[in-house]
Amino acid sequence: MLSRNGRDILNQKRLQRIVRIALQISLAVVISFFVLKEIDLNETSKILSRMSIKAILIGFGCYCLLVLAKTLRFRTLLGLDSNVHSIFPILALHTFWGNFLPMRTGDISYIYLMQRRQKVDATQGIATLMVASIIDLVLLTVLMAATAILLLPELGGSHSWTVLYLTLLVIGTGLTMLMVLACVAPNFFVSLAQNWAKPLLRLEKKPITWFVNKCLVIVEEITAFRLNLRFLKVWGYSLLCLIIRFGFQCYLVVEMGVDIPLIEVLFALAFTNGFNLLPIQNFGNFGTTEFPFRELLHRLGTSKKDGFDTGFSLHLLILLYCIPLGIYGFFRKPKEE
Repeated sequence: MLSRNGRDILNQKRLQRIVRIALQISLAVVISFFVLKEIDLNETSKILSRMSIKAILIGFGCYCLLVLAKTLRFRTLLGLDSNVHSIFPILALHTFWGNFLPMRTGDISYIYLMQRRQKVDATQGIATLMVASIIDLVLLTVLMAATAILLLPELGGSHSWTVLYLTLLVIGTGLTMLMVLACVAPNFFVSLAQNWAKPLLRLEKKPITWFVNKCLVIVEEITAFRLNLRFLKVWGYSLLCLIIRFGFQCYLVVEMGVDIPLIEVLFALAFTNGFNLLPIQNFGNFGTTEFPFRELLHRLGTSKKDGFDTGFSLHLLILLYCIPLGIYGFFRKPKEE
């Protein structure tokens, strides 16, 4: 039988789990309420009806290419010898769950499937997801800064210059320098991370120590890279993902026939994607995509209604694209299974 302390610990863990789930559900309900208030189904149907079947199919083809580029990136990150056909279904299913489940819990599907189908250790799976997110953040900050500087006259003010340009460049440059340091001086980089982690590990608080230890594992995973062909391939595939993602989304917005300049759409998409790297998504990512997109376009002169309707229509298309990919990823299993 469990001791009293053991029962107390179990009860505390159970309470923490209940509170966490309750907070997630409450947040989802609040966001969904505001999303439902903003949705104009008549306007959404008008926007989507302006698109040709050809444009929708081209968008789906580009989305499949995006998943293929992600497959190549994670195959290189993990150093797998498996062919692309056996890894693509994993990324297809991960893409599906990532777009529908809240708080980035869709990433669990990637970790689980890589462990089950490719025998990848769960910790390594988490680490590669974090490395990919860091690379994405670096590339996104460059894109954010580039689009922001082109729109500075519309944004106006020294505050916009500081926040939307210099700050982004500092973040992007800092992350890039850390990754380069990890490649050229791995022992020093690990030692530096361990020294920074020691004060937190001394606290002996399980959530903190767990998080810090996972960060140290990620640090070690980053130091496995060198400034070689593999390193360049990962960045090349990441850049390809960025180009495909924003290229086809901008194409779809153009095909919708909305009166929003393309550079402003790219600016809003870049910041929205950066925002959604955080674990704050609602179910289906509703609201956490449309509201940032709308507010950024509104800052540039687009009405809030037009910004929301455009973002919502684009979001519906992407969710539609995810469904066949998710079905394919679920049923397409390795032969040995």
